[in-house]
Amino acid sequence: MRQAIRTKAPRAQVVETFSTPAPVGGWNARDSLASMPQQDAYRLRNWFPTASEVILRGGSESYATGVTGTVETLAVYNKMDGTSEMYAVSDTDVYGVSGAGAAGAQSATVTDGKFQTINFGDGTSNWLIMVNGVDDPLYYNGSTWTSVNAGTSPALTGVTSADLINVSEYKGRLIFVEKDSLSFWYLASGAAGGALTEFDLSSLCTRGGYLMWSASWSFDGGDGPDDSCVFMTSEGEVIVYRGTDPSSAADWVLTGVYYVGKPIGRRSHVKYGGDLIAITQDGAFPLSTALQSAEVTDSFALTNKIENAFNEASAMYGETFGWEALLYPKEEALIFNIPVTTIQSKQYVMNTNTKSWCEFDSWNATCFVEYDKELYFGEGTTVKKAWTNTSDVGAQIVAEGKTAFNYFGNMSQQKRFTFYRPMLRVNGSFTYYSNLDMDFEDREIVGTTTFVAPSSALWDTAVWDTGLWSSALQVVRQWTSPSNNVGYAASGGIRVETDTNVVRWVSNDYVYERGGVL
Repeated sequence: MRQAIRTKAPRAQVVETFSTPAPVGGWNARDSLASMPQQDAYRLRNWFPTASEVILRGGSESYATGVTGTVETLAVYNKMDGTSEMYAVSDTDVYGVSGAGAAGAQSATVTDGKFQTINFGDGTSNWLIMVNGVDDPLYYNGSTWTSVNAGTSPALTGVTSADLINVSEYKGRLIFVEKDSLSFWYLASGAAGGALTEFDLSSLCTRGGYLMWSASWSFDGGDGPDDSCVFMTSEGEVIVYRGTDPSSAADWVLTGVYYVGKPIGRRSHVKYGGDLIAITQDGAFPLSTALQSAEVTDSFALTNKIENAFNEASAMYGETFGWEALLYPKEEALIFNIPVTTIQSKQYVMNTNTKSWCEFDSWNATCFVEYDKELYFGEGTTVKKAWTNTSDVGAQIVAEGKTAFNYFGNMSQQKRFTFYRPMLRVNGSFTYYSNLDMDFEDREIVGTTTFVAPSSALWDTAVWDTGLWSSALQVVRQWTSPSNNVGYAASGGIRVETDTNVVRWVSNDYVYERGGVL
């Protein structure tokens, strides 16, 4: 007797969904693509990560024009009445750029625009002091520029004043670094001029070289007993002293000599709270952690998460002028300027709260400064205001982000992705691009989506609690069907090109089907 053969009906394919936050962990240029944390991004250009979302960076605008030559230094003079002035320096002159518009040349002719600067008060005047190792130091008191040497008032005697290339303040005392030497020179406490006294550090520097800079360093950011005077050599040695008077052996005490890596340029340090960050060929190191161990490793670096990108940049561009770091509290950002060429720059930027990184481009800066709590940079013959508006002097801001690759719970099982959507918040209509990278490929983002914002509400016309106000950020939730959609691991990517919109990246949603295990 024959029996019918029973067959099982094919099992329906299960559609699954998965959501991830926007890459608030920031740019990761250290970990392998296969092991990167889910909240990170392997590319994050012109996006700035915050604790809750990733925002399109602000733009830039022309602020001051008409400088002869390239702006190589921006300096701020802080007056005794609490106001301030800003100056731009090229290889020919100093220009007043306190207000927007045409720059005004000052009576301060120079031959090299690469200055190191400091504000210092001697009890009578507040001074902006600038040194470059070529010209006599420039002193400005709010009305007069003076090229200071042995025959001026104030005067600097005891050394060839044009050889002074770095200036700092430590416990009310000016300290100057002499170029191409291992000597620093100091004035009497509280004095802006007078007889300079030499202090030779060559016996401590076993690697040789010359002094790059000096700085005051404090764990607590104040004037407590832990304050130290720090000297960095061209070969990467850090010499630390404590005390107040270099002429007193009993008071001026050597704390130690350490090695942290060769510094990049004369502007290779930045105040960071009470700490001091040294910018070296191997990364940017906070001295509070770097000097607590006999051996400094990459793990101590503030740039550890982007170490591959940073080290590559230092190797390729380390000899190019323009390396500089600046703390910008208004946006909670620490900015490292990376000069690619003499006319092109990029920035590696860290959120100081979350320690997350990103990369900026199209700000072709030679120098940065904070003035009246706003950010400015020199670019060519102009001074530009940064992190403002929604365009770069009318040009679109182009931002691209690609999330860490995700196996979605099973690294050995293929998936077919049918839909992907980045969730955004925007302030108007715009077009963006989104797509998926599969299995560690880096492809062009080609999927185009246009969002048309609903009509804005008008006062005394729209229905209350129904209409949308023009200033409100609107949520964009639009699915796209990725063209590249089969693989084991996927990365969501988004590209924005805009000169009008505020854009905030909130999260990512995926729809996929699981395939076979291979």
